[in-house]
Amino acid sequence: MAPRQPPPLTLAYHGVADVPLRRDPHGLFVSPRELERHIATLRRWGYRLVSFGELARLSIAGAAAGHASLTFDDGFADNLHTLAPLLNARDAPATVFVTSGWLGERHPEAPWALIMDADEVRALAAHGVEIGAHTHSHPDLTALSPDGARGELERSRESLEEILQSDVRSGAYPYGRADEGTRLAAGAAGLTAACRTSGQGDWHDPLDLPRQDMTNRASRLGLWLKRDDRYEQVLARGPLRAVRGLRRRALGLGR
Repeated sequence: MAPRQPPPLTLAYHGVADVPLRRDPHGLFVSPRELERHIATLRRWGYRLVSFGELARLSIAGAAAGHASLTFDDGFADNLHTLAPLLNARDAPATVFVTSGWLGERHPEAPWALIMDADEVRALAAHGVEIGAHTHSHPDLTALSPDGARGELERSRESLEEILQSDVRSGAYPYGRADEGTRLAAGAAGLTAACRTSGQGDWHDPLDLPRQDMTNRASRLGLWLKRDDRYEQVLARGPLRAVRGLRRRALGLGR
């Protein structure tokens, strides 16, 4: 009997840098060393790493099990200068969702960190990283009208296509927020796949695919729970005894 494949999984990161938690209240950064550990753990669990666009296509075909995608939101400059060499060294694909209106600026929640400019976006794509749309100005799309949401996604897609001179068909919803109107707007904006966060979404809907948040100092236990889509449930219950038991079991995995 063939071994059971792990469930499909998409992880949502932002920046890749060693940033202390006291300087990163929004948990936007993961250290390169931790990311390397996550990649090794995913492969040890039997995952084949693919881009988000490829995972969406596999999901439509009902063949996403056993595949995982690494995604990075906003378009931090470190995605080119730190992430890309790390991915190339480990033959790991990934997708970066770029907020097109922030190009060349400082990140509003980490003002000491830069967003890529147009040349850096092109360079990142040349490294083989998939580029996706993350709106133009990073609003909560569920707070906008259908036309407003479509405009944000369409403007981002078109701006990135102009930079890359190639199609952009994947997207990520800011803050992971999407409703039925948002998903319809994404399709109308020309996207064929889009994703949320916090495990919300539906693997049967390519415009509502779930992702799991990976924040600063994300633990191996957390990754294990997110793999099985149990993290939010455990977080909601919060009994320390259950968490300790889960930690013991998680640490026994992959030995």
